[in-house]
Amino acid sequence: RTRDRAMETAAMPAVTELTKPGPDHPCGKMRLQGRQNNLPEQFCMASTKSGKPCSRRKDEDCALPFCNAHRERGDGAFRVVPHPRAGHVLVANFQIPKGYKTVFWGTRKTWKATENTEGEDYAMCFRSNGGVIDPTTHKLGSQMQFMSNPGPNERQNMRSTNEFFGKTHELGLVGREFLCMASIPKNHQLLIFYGNSWFDARGIDRIDVGTKRYPATLRDGYAATLLTEASCKKRKKGENALSDTTNVAA
Repeated sequence: RTRDRAMETAAMPAVTELTKPGPDHPCGKMRLQGRQNNLPEQFCMASTKSGKPCSRRKDEDCALPFCNAHRERGDGAFRVVPHPRAGHVLVANFQIPKGYKTVFWGTRKTWKATENTEGEDYAMCFRSNGGVIDPTTHKLGSQMQFMSNPGPNERQNMRSTNEFFGKTHELGLVGREFLCMASIPKNHQLLIFYGNSWFDARGIDRIDVGTKRYPATLRDGYAATLLTEASCKKRKKGENALSDTTNVAA
């Protein structure tokens, strides 16, 4: 999913893993042994670039479980980086534990409203009869739109859940919860299977996306085929939202 635009990427943090906050942390309910806030209706779900849970409350004027700063700039656990064939991909800033939660979010639209726009390639289904989530309206903060698709020797490490943020016909920003299916090492790519129909409709061949600098999670028993050069010919666009990965097993 190459994008013809420059993407400013933040410097990689020096921290290696998520850590617990100090004793004065305001969120009274935590998960992942204290490494992530667990009150999305009150506190920001994101992490800082220093690897600690955000201490701010969520923006009360928005359905998303983020403070204004992390909604606009993205979760400090991730960063967008250039990729030789995919344009840009999303990688872990530090070791992210299995079960870490985040959100695929954007503007709620009808599917028809995304036709012949950039959002057509990136939209994900929202609630039943609720249209789709178009993340391209917020290219900096909505990081999950940059998740890669695993190639033949690779497997996804992210999946959606049935937790949604925003009402069925919400006006404005909505989202769908995603979680890490396994621990994701520092600098490794976040991967989600787009669905076979997504590739068929666009005439794009699936290729391994792992590189030496930004590896991809491998299927059991498979060796890495690092991407150096590949054919990726686009024939036409289709009308397929990204696949629903809620029930994909780890």
